[in-house]
Amino acid sequence: MALDGVLVLDKPKDMSSTEAVEKIKRLLRVRKAGHGGTLDPFATGVLPICLNRGTKIAQFILEGDKRYQGALELGIITDTYDLTGEVVERRPVPGELSAEEISRIMEEFVGVLEQVPPPYSAAKYKGRPLYQWARKGITVKKEPKRVEVLSFRLLSFQPPRVFFEVYCSKGTYVRSLVHELGLRLGCGATLVELRRTQKGPFTLEQALSLEEVKRLHAQGELSSRIISVEEALSFIPALTISSEMARRIRQGRPFSLSVLGNLIRLQKVARRPRVPWLRLVTERGDLVAVTYYPDRLSGDGWAEMLRVFVS
Repeated sequence: MALDGVLVLDKPKDMSSTEAVEKIKRLLRVRKAGHGGTLDPFATGVLPICLNRGTKIAQFILEGDKRYQGALELGIITDTYDLTGEVVERRPVPGELSAEEISRIMEEFVGVLEQVPPPYSAAKYKGRPLYQWARKGITVKKEPKRVEVLSFRLLSFQPPRVFFEVYCSKGTYVRSLVHELGLRLGCGATLVELRRTQKGPFTLEQALSLEEVKRLHAQGELSSRIISVEEALSFIPALTISSEMARRIRQGRPFSLSVLGNLIRLQKVARRPRVPWLRLVTERGDLVAVTYYPDRLSGDGWAEMLRVFVS
């Protein structure tokens, strides 16, 4: 049986996301595979891996929000903002610093932020990752990027370590968030543990370790743990269309925005916050396409099909 869909891997520590994908690709002998959102090598947790037909929906998985649990250590600053880097400064941790004060400062980071990528990151400058420039001693000033922190909360304070949970948008660097928090507290901080518990619709409860993947594959039972393309996109609101309309879309013929707006009103499809798309499905539930939810429910023009699926 072909493995088509999404495998949620619990990525182990000290392995890059690309290495994890290559291991899965070789193990399962699939033609196509790609991950749905990079995890730093020292981080663990949810890494969605799209297999074969599932690679067609990678763009939607990449856009998903992320949830992490982690730990930071106060009093040290590294050049990478995490424990893999060189310590560049040590500062005393105020003895009067309390969990309440840390929690209060964390709240100040919730909302839309302008965040500069850390110097050691995969963000690119002139086509090369920043870490390549940094290793040569070249400091590159990247323009800040708009990200959103939906939640940043304290789990426990065990000096000098702070255990936390953060829920944030695509593109947010938790290392940078920790670094900025440390500066705000006045004593500096570096990230020492990080585990992703959610990426888009995928959670840690669905994730398999590499050992579990190997065992299930050897037993011929892995297909039951592969999330189908249809199920993987179930977080996107669905709009039912006729079989004739489905045929026209699959033939590449245009679909009017006004018709789309009428169907949304008739079926009372609510737009979910943070999800700018619609799934178009037939009355039998067959997935036809993913399109943008229109900004206006009426008007001229044609709907843009982001991805069309052949039955």
